[in-house]
Amino acid sequence: MSASALPDRSGPRGTIPGTQGWASEAPARAVDDQDEYRPPSRGYLPLLVTVILVVAANFLAISPQRLPFLGPALGFWFLVAHPAYLVYTTPVWRTTSVPERLGYSITTTLLVLMVGGLAINTALPLAGVDRPLAPVPVIILGDVITVLLVWYRRRRGAQVSWWPAVRSAGRRETRLIVAGAVCVALAVLGATRLNNGAGDQLALAALAVIVLTIVFLLYWQRLVREGVIAVVLYLVAMALLFATSLRGWYVTGHDIQQEYLVFQITDSHGRWDIGYFHDAYNACLSLTILPTELAQVLHVDPPYVYKVFFQMIFSVCPVLVYGIARRYWSKPVAILAVVYFMGFPTFFTDMPFLNRQEIAFLFVCVAILAIMNTEWSSRRRRVTFLAAALGMELSHYSTTYVFLGALVVAWFMEKFFGLFGGRRQRRLAGHRGRSWGFVGQTVGLGTLLGVMVFAAVWGGLATDTAATAVKDAGASVSGFFGGSSSAKSGEVSYGILSGKSLSLQAQLNQYRQQTIKDQAKFPPNTFLPAAEVAKYQTPVVDLPSLPLTAIGRLLTDAHVPVAALNSIIRLGAADGEQLFVAIGLVALVAVRRLRQQIGREFFYLSVGTVFMVFVNTVLPGLSVEYGVLRAFQEALILISAILVAGSLTAFSPLGPKWANRITYAIGIGIFISTIGLLPQLTGDYPAQLSLNNSGQYYETYYTHPQEISAVNWLAMEPQVRQVGVQTEDFTYRLGFISGAAASGPQGITDFYPTVIRRSGWVILGYSTVHTGLAAADVNGSLVIYKYPMQLLQVSKNLVYNDGGAQIYK
Repeated sequence: MSASALPDRSGPRGTIPGTQGWASEAPARAVDDQDEYRPPSRGYLPLLVTVILVVAANFLAISPQRLPFLGPALGFWFLVAHPAYLVYTTPVWRTTSVPERLGYSITTTLLVLMVGGLAINTALPLAGVDRPLAPVPVIILGDVITVLLVWYRRRRGAQVSWWPAVRSAGRRETRLIVAGAVCVALAVLGATRLNNGAGDQLALAALAVIVLTIVFLLYWQRLVREGVIAVVLYLVAMALLFATSLRGWYVTGHDIQQEYLVFQITDSHGRWDIGYFHDAYNACLSLTILPTELAQVLHVDPPYVYKVFFQMIFSVCPVLVYGIARRYWSKPVAILAVVYFMGFPTFFTDMPFLNRQEIAFLFVCVAILAIMNTEWSSRRRRVTFLAAALGMELSHYSTTYVFLGALVVAWFMEKFFGLFGGRRQRRLAGHRGRSWGFVGQTVGLGTLLGVMVFAAVWGGLATDTAATAVKDAGASVSGFFGGSSSAKSGEVSYGILSGKSLSLQAQLNQYRQQTIKDQAKFPPNTFLPAAEVAKYQTPVVDLPSLPLTAIGRLLTDAHVPVAALNSIIRLGAADGEQLFVAIGLVALVAVRRLRQQIGREFFYLSVGTVFMVFVNTVLPGLSVEYGVLRAFQEALILISAILVAGSLTAFSPLGPKWANRITYAIGIGIFISTIGLLPQLTGDYPAQLSLNNSGQYYETYYTHPQEISAVNWLAMEPQVRQVGVQTEDFTYRLGFISGAAASGPQGITDFYPTVIRRSGWVILGYSTVHTGLAAADVNGSLVIYKYPMQLLQVSKNLVYNDGGAQIYK
């Protein structure tokens, strides 16, 4: 049965369905009416076109000639888009929905590229090839993948035809797709305009069009096919990600600085080896082999592998979140679930700087989709799940550990309630109908052990990086039972049950005392004289908020406190989302009709993800190492629809019509605020990187040309690595490597006054030179403080100054 044959209970046109139908609409499990299965064409024209394009991609990859835009587009098509399309159009996924089939296809391609790249990286050196990840081996790998997929696709008896769906697109569908494309164009132009020092007009226009596109998508959802919804959500997600990732002409962001470092090491050697830089980042094939393969074919400036092409891949994630939600809920609920997922600030503010986690999240989505697939046998679900778990581990270790924790909780709940509640559930099923929707259990003990083996083999035996995670977990538990609060991340303040945390000044003071204490481990005269350093304090500084706009002044004249309004909305959104999730989980237990709609395993896994967010909140070390906000973003993959369901349940006493209206208004209203549109329109709120050339992220993570010049100058000085470099070490923004001689360790340490060495080089970046402010990462919190410039002036010599960066020796 196709999805088009299933009853549509989503309510009258242009409305969100009433609570009587928000969970009862038949899920999108089968082939959408947008696609048509037909025997494969035996004509040679499509094959000839494919061969010509593949040959052109091969030639451009090994040729010194560069074709701007066209060359990178063709390279991305060759290595990622076309293999994913070939997998997508095979009959293997014929019983799955469009979003689900897209997820299986793109993650299959990524897993093959990582595992295939690892294979040639290991095997070719044995045959005398010193650079196994050079262009020619990577191109051959791409050719082999293409040939095998084309052969398999033409051998099978059916394939998907997408062209009839394109020809039959209605006016509303066409308008929505065009609007999504406009969002992407405005986001790119807006970021470029800001990079050139201009205003925020285009960036604001992009956000406004994004909001309007989502509103009309909700309004027209009954008349829009699943595939079109997937395309629109993909374009909207890409626009949000580009608005942040394209800021700056160099690598901009926090974790992406070190991610770029390990990518450079692999790319410069033409080979990946954990021994080049023994670091957990270097164990992520999503940061080493995968971007190196792309770089060999795309021939773009290396930062844009992450800034553009990784974002194009990760934009599939919200589409998969929609597919997960559509398993059990109606279109509007699934769309609102994606709105909450994309509207969570971590998605568009931080995920573009967490490329390893972007790739891992795709595998998380596919693992969940495989678990919940009722059309497949248990064996097929488990095999697909384990393949996704392998991709997750190779992409990002921490995401795997968090997901594994949720799986363990779900497994224990399954066994506990099966042991003590099985008889009662069977009695209810016999007399009152199904107690839960039936899905054969996927995550059993063997499956859990398989995931653990992946983590142990890769993180333990192959790369020897798992020990750090085990150590951090042990320290977190010890800190919790020891009553330690000093190591908690500032992010925990967003949790309802977070408790009290130290102020930023108190945390910085503790950091100062700890560094002084640690000096005893070093030889005398290693650091600047303690008596001299003690003269200079480092007070925490609050960066100024945006000035009031015309709208903000109107609100102020009407006695509406703009700063308080923006803060209340943001904090209310954080508390409200957590409350709605709790209500939604209770509703799934209390309402028999909802239990019959979903499966036990889905519910248990949802509880497990919420539990892992709670663990990240209460264990101080984990809140620092992983982050509560990142954990909640991962949880939203599964529970965002439960959040919407909780909102509908909370307002159901008002009647179906008003419950729907309020749920709709709250979801869109939170989205307008969290993406930065409302604060930018009113002012009196901290500046956001995607909209301003100011603010905490801009001052800390934005790389300027003068800084690049300073780093290049310092790299030419003799024995720099031996002496050591001191700067804002947590960003790696001012780190450097020297071509094929890259070894990874940069010798970079913090330049906080109490740790400045007598003989080391000290680099002051653009922000510190021009504002006198510096940033420190203290227990996972970004602390801005007044830097004592005079301490350097009296203790060291200024040896470089280009007006935007200074170097002292």
